[in-house]
Amino acid sequence: MGDGSKGIPAASAASDATLSKTHDRVGRSAKRDEARRKVEAVALTLFSHRGFDEVRVEQICAEAGIAPATFYRYFGSKEGVVFDYEESFLAAAADLGASIDPAQPIPDQLRDLAGLCALFLQEQSEMLAMRDAIVRVHPELLQRTFAVQRAFEDRVASGLASRRHETAPSPATLLDAAVCLVVVRLGVRAWRSQEGSSLPDLIEETYASLRARLG
Repeated sequence: MGDGSKGIPAASAASDATLSKTHDRVGRSAKRDEARRKVEAVALTLFSHRGFDEVRVEQICAEAGIAPATFYRYFGSKEGVVFDYEESFLAAAADLGASIDPAQPIPDQLRDLAGLCALFLQEQSEMLAMRDAIVRVHPELLQRTFAVQRAFEDRVASGLASRRHETAPSPATLLDAAVCLVVVRLGVRAWRSQEGSSLPDLIEETYASLRARLG
């Protein structure tokens, strides 16, 4: 007959080994993420100083101290560095839309949604400012930026629709998301021209101005 007590140490050892492997994987993943962010920072700095088209992948790799194969594994292309934020950016958009209280009056929902977008963008401000300077002078990159902004609006609408128990965004929900993003874009434009200003405050002022014009 087997002794159950003898199995406990073995199970414990197996559990410890599993935890150790998990910690190793997490540690390696964190190191890869850190290394990736450093390469990204090097690439964006070079693009900012020299221009996107003037920088070669080999120059980025030499500056970052990595092999070209590593760069392509991280980003796939130079353009991939500029838009590396896209996946997390769009995932956040859906969460922002889903954070709104549908029981509130629509104007209050829009105000809160614009405010949440402002806080999110302010957290990303350094990253977005650097990329903005790169894409504004490059038509192809700018075109893709517009596509990302449109996708962001669509994701906000999808999150808002789910919160309102819609199977797909209704015309009213699509309109609300579009209005919110117009307010955010105007607030961001004002923020760029007013150094040291608060993005949430400017977006709130923009929304208040819209409400006043509509009466």
